[in-house]
Amino acid sequence: MKLAIVHEWLNIYGGSERLLAEVLKLHPQAQLHALIHNKKNLMDTPLAGRHVKTSFLQIIPRVEHLYRGLLPFMPLAIESMNLRDYDVIVSISHAVAHGVRTRKDQTHVSYVCTPMRYAWHLQDDYLHLHHLDKPLIGAAARLTLSLLRYWDRVSAARADHLLAISQWTSQKIKQAWDRESHVIYPPVDVQRFSPAKKRDNYFIHVSRLVPYKMTAEIVKAFNELKLPLLIVGDGPEMPHLQKLARENVRLLGYQPDEVLANLLNRAKAFVNMATEDFGIAMVEAQAAGCPVIAFEEGGAAEVILEGETGLLFSKQTSQSLSEAVLRFQGLKFNSKAASKNAARFSSERFRKAFSNYLENTL
Repeated sequence: MKLAIVHEWLNIYGGSERLLAEVLKLHPQAQLHALIHNKKNLMDTPLAGRHVKTSFLQIIPRVEHLYRGLLPFMPLAIESMNLRDYDVIVSISHAVAHGVRTRKDQTHVSYVCTPMRYAWHLQDDYLHLHHLDKPLIGAAARLTLSLLRYWDRVSAARADHLLAISQWTSQKIKQAWDRESHVIYPPVDVQRFSPAKKRDNYFIHVSRLVPYKMTAEIVKAFNELKLPLLIVGDGPEMPHLQKLARENVRLLGYQPDEVLANLLNRAKAFVNMATEDFGIAMVEAQAAGCPVIAFEEGGAAEVILEGETGLLFSKQTSQSLSEAVLRFQGLKFNSKAASKNAARFSSERFRKAFSNYLENTL
C-alpha cells in the first residue's frame, strides 16, 4: 500500500508540524507533499532531511515570507498536486489540504485542524494582518474570501473520511461543510515536562504573535494588574506589543523547547485569550503542572478541568481576564492534577488511536 501525506506549508515547526511528525513516525515510508517547504526553518526538528514534493508555489522568490498572502492561489496549487501513484492519501488540513484531487479507487482521509479559518471566523483578522481592510481593496478581498468559502465547501466533499482535532473543530466542520467527523485529539509530548515542587510568581503566555491570538489584550490586563508576565513567541504583532508592554511584562521572543519547558515547569499560571481549535500550549502547560487561565470557547473547555486544572473566563476582553486572574489568586491548584489531565493527550495515546482508526477504515 503506497501512502502519501499532504501538508500545507512546511515553514515553521508548530502545532500541525508536530502532528505531522507523529504521523510520519507511524508511516516513515510515506511520501510527503506540501505547498511550500522551507528546509532551513526545519533544521534540528524531526522533519529535518525529509524529502518533500512541493507545488508550483515553491518557485516564487521569498515564498517563505509571502505565503500567507498567496491564499487565493492555494486551491489551484493543492489541486495541481500529482497523487495518482498512491493508494491512500492522508491530508493534514487547516486551510486547503483537504481539497486534493483523488480517484475513486483511492482512499483519502483528511485530518482537519479547522476549516479555512481565514475565510470563515477569522476573516477580519486576516484582512487586517495583510492590510486588506481599506474600502476599495477590502471589497475585492472579501469577494475573494467569499469565493474561497465556496471552494472550501465543495472541495470538502472530496475526502472519503474526516477526522477532527477536537469537538470544537468537529462542530465547525459540520457548520461549514455539513459533514460529520470523528474526533482524535492531536499528540502532545507531555513527557518532556518536570513540574517544579515550588512554583515561581510569574504568569506566562506562549503563542505566535498574530492578531487573533489576542496577546495585546493580555498585555493590557497585566499592565493594569501590575503582575509579572512572560510572553514567549514571535510574529508580526511584536513591535506593537513592545510599545504597549510596561516593565512588568517581558517579551522573550522565540525560545527553544528546553527553555520553554523550564519556564512552564516553574510558572504560576498560563494565560490564553484566543479561541483555539485545540490548544497544544494549554496542554503542555498542564503537563508542566501549570494551571491555565483561558477564554472558554474553542478547545479550552475540552482540555481544561474547570476549577481543578484551571479557570475559564467568558469574554475576550482585558477586564474579563483581569477578573479571572484575581479570582485565581484566591484559589489553590494541584500540579499533579494538571499533569494527570494532560496525560489524556499524550503522543502514545494519539499513535494508538490514529493507527486503530486507519486500520479499521482501510
